[in-house]
Amino acid sequence: MLAYAVRRVLATVPLLVLGTFIVYVLVAVSGDPLAKLATCNTCDQSAFDRIIDLYDLDKPIPERYANWIVNAVQGDFGPAVSYGSLDAGALVLERAANSARIAIPAFLIIMAIAVALGVYSAVNQYSRLDYAVTGLSFLGISLPTFVFALLLQTIMIWMLDGFGWRPFYVTGMRTIELDGFLDMIRSHVLPVITLVLVLTASESRFQRAAMLEVINSDYIRTARAKGVPHRRVILRHGLRNALIPMVTIWALDFAALLGGSVVTETIFAWPGLGPLFISAVTQLDLNLTMAIVMLTSLLVITFNLIADLAYGWLDPRIRYE
Repeated sequence: MLAYAVRRVLATVPLLVLGTFIVYVLVAVSGDPLAKLATCNTCDQSAFDRIIDLYDLDKPIPERYANWIVNAVQGDFGPAVSYGSLDAGALVLERAANSARIAIPAFLIIMAIAVALGVYSAVNQYSRLDYAVTGLSFLGISLPTFVFALLLQTIMIWMLDGFGWRPFYVTGMRTIELDGFLDMIRSHVLPVITLVLVLTASESRFQRAAMLEVINSDYIRTARAKGVPHRRVILRHGLRNALIPMVTIWALDFAALLGGSVVTETIFAWPGLGPLFISAVTQLDLNLTMAIVMLTSLLVITFNLIADLAYGWLDPRIRYE
């Protein structure tokens, strides 16, 4: 397994380099960092020389990328010019921690609810609850994320206006150090609920489909013919194999959540990676954009590798050679 993991990591290096190079080129050619100085009446040549030196504008893009990737491997992503020349790597890690505050609890809740609903719907196919879960899932899939977020905000504002009480904060992030544990929890609830509603809808459908395929297989019918209890057939024989396709989906969804939920974090004014990425792109902050892209790419690669290794635990027939 160790040799397989090493091969997978080495195989992703060229893909990571190619992906970051494409993003680097797109951001580099999409705007001119000197354009803002062109309209500045008080800026002298030294200001232009500083920007040229900062972004290596006097060098071709491939050489600029080569310098950037060498520094990035050493942990130096350069200054985030749009944020007062703060260190881009440190800023991204700080915002990533904020995104993880809602991503981790949301993901754990999504896993539990999606598996429970998917398994129950598959086992009780065409029952009333199955139809109800299917209808709610399609509703969740069809409605955009911002609809759920805005509805939750509207409900909380209505409760404040109508009853003078707001159980959850509608914007911003509270911390234990400044606001206390209860306020911290209250600020996390609505963003977490939004993510749960959106992702549970689709994941429960995937789980249902995977479970239906498993429970109609030959080995499940054989286990039932041998008199194995129904609960054991479903949970031990059926669910374990039905989780294999879900592991891949979970790996991608968790990496996406940790990489920042742009819509959810923006609506709730959550200081995570999502709004930071939008700000970096609109401000043409190359160093900050590339730092976020690198972190997101590493998250996707890492969790896909974990998913591949988890296949062997779920299905002993899988061998890594």
